[in-house]
Amino acid sequence: MSMDPGSEFVRLWTRHQAEVERYLYMMIPRAVDAGEVLQEVSVKLWEKWDHYDQTRPFLPWAIRFAWLEVLKWRQRQARERLVFSSPLLEKINAAHEQEAPVMDVRRKALKKCLEKLNPQQRKWVKLRYGRHGAVKQEAERTGVRMHKLYYALEKIRGQLLECVGRRMRKEGWSDA
Repeated sequence: MSMDPGSEFVRLWTRHQAEVERYLYMMIPRAVDAGEVLQEVSVKLWEKWDHYDQTRPFLPWAIRFAWLEVLKWRQRQARERLVFSSPLLEKINAAHEQEAPVMDVRRKALKKCLEKLNPQQRKWVKLRYGRHGAVKQEAERTGVRMHKLYYALEKIRGQLLECVGRRMRKEGWSDA
């Protein structure tokens, strides 16, 4: 542990906040609600930081707090129609717990595979998955027909899928 507990918390929270956020977006249908719950989770984690056992992984500890905050949020929102039922939330949470290790390995494999693409291919992937309409704007900007861009993206997607599969098998995941 570093000398300053606050900086250690910030370091771990910064590293794992995106994963907690993905978890919340999976559990809560509206982005604005998920964002509010994420703020609550960060406050609760900080309040309980002195109880954190640093010999154990941070992410599962944070996800547990996120789960508790999802349940509290659900109780507050119980009368709204956009709230998932308790059994569905339980199933989503169980699926997350089961899939989290393989998803982490897949994300790391995808990151490595993206690094193998040339800069133009990485740019196109970022445009495709970054913001709505960016591929059309890129086609207009470069003069490349949209269907050709989408065809190139389909080939890139295939390359990434093969690369991730190879890396997963190399890591010992047979069902990649």
